[in-house]
Amino acid sequence: MDGVAEIIGFEPNPDAFAKLQQTKSEYETYFQQAVGTQGHRTLYLHPLSGFSSLFPMDKTALAQIGKEKWLREGKVRQMDVQTAPLDAIEGLEKVDVLKMDLQGAELEVIQGGARTLEDCVTIVTEVRFHRIYENEPLFGDVDLALRERGFKLHKFLFTKSVMMPHAHEHDVRRPQLTSQLLDGDAVYIREGDLKVILNSDQLIYLSFAADSIFDSPDLALMCLDVLVARKNIDASLPREYISHFRTKQRNF
Repeated sequence: MDGVAEIIGFEPNPDAFAKLQQTKSEYETYFQQAVGTQGHRTLYLHPLSGFSSLFPMDKTALAQIGKEKWLREGKVRQMDVQTAPLDAIEGLEKVDVLKMDLQGAELEVIQGGARTLEDCVTIVTEVRFHRIYENEPLFGDVDLALRERGFKLHKFLFTKSVMMPHAHEHDVRRPQLTSQLLDGDAVYIREGDLKVILNSDQLIYLSFAADSIFDSPDLALMCLDVLVARKNIDASLPREYISHFRTKQRNF
């Protein structure tokens, strides 16, 4: 990251945490901690690490979309962990941009992070539309919780869909028949007039995130306009920024 930003992450799996410690840069800090509702929990370690979760997979829900193979029965290991709310993590500094991909535990992070979220200018979170873990919160639950914390949905970075199971899979082209929404990444920003509710540092952080993380150059320009009006940056900077846009995005 060349010092532009500092990354703070959480990894409760001892093996994965050890690898992160070996490869991290000086701008990365990791906690060997599971974040969620306070308590003793089971972490289900899936052979595909992206499926590891504090929730066991829902066999019935997976069958509805023909994804029983994701269960990997007999290959999922269980590990006892102590979960802690985000606000209770000692040594956690102010968070400007929060990225969540916890396979179902995102709502717990929101519920246990009221103080931490006060400083956030944007949140990028995985959201689920069709349940794949037992009792995991879905998009509506996460969306409501974030709106109650003063955020609004800005955009979807992407959504993923799957094909509903049927007896004719060999006769069709799967990519053209994936109609069931599964999950995706959603971007949330502060609700309200940003030039009023955000200070200059927060506007800088938001403009940086809008440009480099979730590709919202219009939002970045809005932030730059406010910074110009406050005389925090040179008035020529917005146009200079536009000059780096793709040709189809600008008129000069």
